[in-house]
This record gives sequence, C-alpha cells and structure tokens, in this order.
Amino acid sequence: MGSNGFHLKPPPSRAPTPTPARARGVGGIKLKVGSPDPSIDLKRVEAVREHLGDGVPLMVDANQQWDRITATRVGRVLEKFDLTWIEEPLDAYDAEGHAALAATLDTPVATGEMLTSVGEHAALIEAGSSDFVQPDAPRVGGITPFLRISALADYKGRALAPHFVMEIHVHLSAAYPRTAWVEHFEWLEPMFNERLELRDGRMVIPNRGGLGLSLSEQAAAWTRESAVFGGGLR
Repeated sequence: MGSNGFHLKPPPSRAPTPTPARARGVGGIKLKVGSPDPSIDLKRVEAVREHLGDGVPLMVDANQQWDRITATRVGRVLEKFDLTWIEEPLDAYDAEGHAALAATLDTPVATGEMLTSVGEHAALIEAGSSDFVQPDAPRVGGITPFLRISALADYKGRALAPHFVMEIHVHLSAAYPRTAWVEHFEWLEPMFNERLELRDGRMVIPNRGGLGLSLSEQAAAWTRESAVFGGGLR
C-alpha cells in the first residue's frame, strides 16, 4: 500500500476496445464511484480504463459521497487514469471545498447538477469551484436562467457539461462559445418520438422546429393522476 492507502499500479497502455456505447457514437464513458471502500472504486476505474484503452474520454461521478480528505486522497490516485473530470466529489454546496480540490488536482472537477438557481451557480463559479460547470436547465428554472449561468461560466473561462435532458441541452451547448459535453441518457429516449443522432462522438443538432422533440404516447401513459379545474366552481 502507498502512503495514501489507495496505491494501484499504473494501467498498461493499450489500444481502445470497442464497446456498444462507443459503437453507437458516444464520445466518452462516465463511471459511478463513491462506495464506502475507495479501493473498490479505484479497481473499477482501473479495469474500465484498461478496457477502454488510452485516449478514450473517461469520467467518474461520486454523487457527493466523499468528504474533503477522501476526495483529495482518492483524487490524487485517480490522476494516473487521465480522467476528463471528477464529478460532484463533495457536497453540492461546498464551494470552498470544491475550489480547494480543483486547485490541488490536475484532474478537472465538475459540479453543479443539483443546484437550483443562477445565484447558487454564480457562487461556485466565482469561487473557482469547478472546471466544468454543470447546470440543468429544468432545475434552474428554464432556458433563460441557464443562459445567464453559461454566460458567467464563459466569462470565467469554464467548460460546460450540462446535466440531464439531453434533448434540450444539445441546443444550449451548441450555443456555448467553448466546447461542451452533453450527457446521453439512453433510458430516457422512450419519452420522446424523436431520437438524437450520435456521430463520431458528437450529438448532431436536430433541424426540426423549436427544440425538435415531442412527448411520446408512452410518456403520456405514465401520467398517474389528472385534474380538471374550473367549470364546476361557483
């Protein structure tokens, strides 16, 4: 064991291995981490990096499961896997902790998907808490607040990686002056009649009107309750 308690040998250099997601056109792979035993996470990341090969974008998402000490120790070991980012290593509102971690690690830090307002995002951006800003348009109040966040992120030189609802965020990311990542959720596709096209690791912007999507019959069937207002009121 190394002095940090999480030592693993560097992964061997190898050519990329085809995967179904990569074959479909997905540009990178994100792996969940944050188990109670960090060594389990590190072994999983090592195995995935070895399988994907060098040069394939790989991210990890801790979903706020680490404290500052654990995030720093694990983050240092993760450096050798050439990650695109470490996502939500700390509590979503810990601007100071994220800023310290971002300043300590070579691996970029991403966070913001759980925040619900322009002000909350502004606090993290101003503190230097992340290299990748991750606003969620529906969660922050819609497209207009999202654009305010992205304008501040661009002014501060941050990368953009919006979370969830890829059908909306593909348009907003295309309008961002810097290269942006858009998260792909295959299991949400049944909600819509349309499908986003993936090509060579990129999402193709739809040429349909508006946002270019409509809710499917299956999505409508998921409605559990309904109510009628007016008419019977006096």
